[in-house]
Amino acid sequence: MHGSNQNEHQDILRIVASSSDSFDDAVRKGIKELKEGGRHNDLEFKTYEVVQLQGTIADSGKSCAAEFYQVVLDVAGVHIHDHDHGK
Repeated sequence: MHGSNQNEHQDILRIVASSSDSFDDAVRKGIKELKEGGRHNDLEFKTYEVVQLQGTIADSGKSCAAEFYQVVLDVAGVHIHDHDHGK
């Protein structure tokens, strides 16, 4: 396994994910969805960065509560065929 400081070619994908529970849950959902449905099977993902947090507020007129959480992630991946050739 290579460390994230290796001098490797990486692709960056921007992911927008959301949750009605928390920002942490939105991050977990976004990362989990990277490989669902056969997407991005040619990449091995190494790191991610949260580049934006946003959400909505439920305002009843008497109180407010966070209602919806959305994150924007930049996810770094290495092409598996490139990774295999480096061994």
